[in-house]
Order: sequence, then C-alpha cells, then structure tokens
Amino acid sequence: MVDEVDDENFDPRTLLNDDDDQKLHLFIKAGTDGRSKGACPFCQDVFLKLLIKREADNDFSFDVITINCKNPPKEFKEISKKLPTLVHGDIVLSDVDDIEDYLDSCYPNYKLSLHDPDAFKVQSNVFKRFTYLIKDVHNNPQTLLYELEKIDNFLRTRGTRYISGDQITGLDCSLWPKLQHIRVAAEYILNLSIPVELTALWGYLGAAYELDAFVKSCPADQEIVLHWTRREAPSKDYLQLTKEEPRFSFDIPQRRR
Repeated sequence: MVDEVDDENFDPRTLLNDDDDQKLHLFIKAGTDGRSKGACPFCQDVFLKLLIKREADNDFSFDVITINCKNPPKEFKEISKKLPTLVHGDIVLSDVDDIEDYLDSCYPNYKLSLHDPDAFKVQSNVFKRFTYLIKDVHNNPQTLLYELEKIDNFLRTRGTRYISGDQITGLDCSLWPKLQHIRVAAEYILNLSIPVELTALWGYLGAAYELDAFVKSCPADQEIVLHWTRREAPSKDYLQLTKEEPRFSFDIPQRRR
C-alpha cells in the first residue's frame, strides 16, 4: 500500500521506522509548514513515477517522508545530502535518472524509460529558460514563450496524448511538474501566462490533471510561488501566502473564438 499523502495529516515520521525491507521510502522536500508536500519539480517527478508504478503492480509498496530543508533530521543527513532521495533496503539513490532506471529494473510491469531523442530534445530547454527568467538572469519572456511554442508544435504534430505516444513515460513525469511550475509561478510572479493559443500544450497539461497520480503528487500553488519568491519580497506577501487555503490550478483556459 501507498501511505496516504494528506497535507493536513502528513507526518515527517521517524525515518525508516518499519521492518519491511521491500518497502521503498521516498524523501521529498517539505512545504513551508514543515509537513506538507513542498514545491520541488524533481521530487514530484519521482513521486509521480512511484504512483504510476504502483497502479501497475499490486505488490509495489512505498511511503513518502517530507524533509524540512532548513533543518533536516540527523537521520536523513546520515544517508543523503539532497532531495529527492529513494531508499530501498541498502540502496540509496538521489539522482532522478538513476531512480527511474532502478525502478524499471526492479518493477518491469510498467516501463517508464523510453528512448525518444526528438521528444527529449524539444523540451530540454524550457525549464532552464523559465529559471533564467524568474531569477533575473535575463528579462526577455520571449525566450520562454519560444520554448513553450516548440513543445506545443511538437505535440500538435505527433497528435498523441502524451509526449512519446499514448502511454505515460518518465519524460512526462519529468515535464509535467516543470510545466506546472511555469504555469503557476510565471503567472503570479511575472504576470506571464502560458498563451491560450497553445492548445496542444494545454491539452497535454489537461491529460496530467486527469491523473490521480499527478493530482496526488502535486504541491499547492502557494508552495510553488513561495519556492520561487525572491527573499527580498515583502514579508506580508509571504505570510499571506502561507495562511491561505491550499489552491491547485488544474483548470484549462478556454480559447476565445
């Protein structure tokens, strides 16, 4: 069974506190309250992969433990220095690609890895352009919009539900969280929205929103915004975000005719 992830009752429990050597333990970034899911696209990537694997394999068992990055427990620091981290018996992995390969080797019922150079290439720069923009490395939004348009054109040409076909792959699990960060943080912080004209891209995001695995692994909008908010931001704005009820942007905007 998967330990339920309920933001209101999500305990950063004593690490590895059971005797089940077969269970996998995923450590992810905690939210601003130190308990809920934090906004790390790489953590959601692995969480999403585990949930998809679980749907394909009844014997698959894992739990999720949130780690307060500002004050990580001593037990965690003894096994890893970064997040996400996957622990399975004596195996400790902290590289997202290594985790995917390991999961595919241990649980082959649903293979996540797929060699698709074209799909990989078309999305390879979009998150980097977003981080450059939001961190003020450059201030030209067209560089990000260009990368989003490239993905939209690729999806439109392929005509498949997911980026590499009609089955979810590890590339979808990697790209969806990044696009969610772009959607939420760019709009809130930069007043820059993903254009409604990119209908194939929005349809691709809509496919993610229809998945329980994506919804369950996705952090709240406020956590995504706070993850990217500059330290010099007014403290009242920060506090307001931490006090609000969690919001989740899972709607698809309608293109005006």
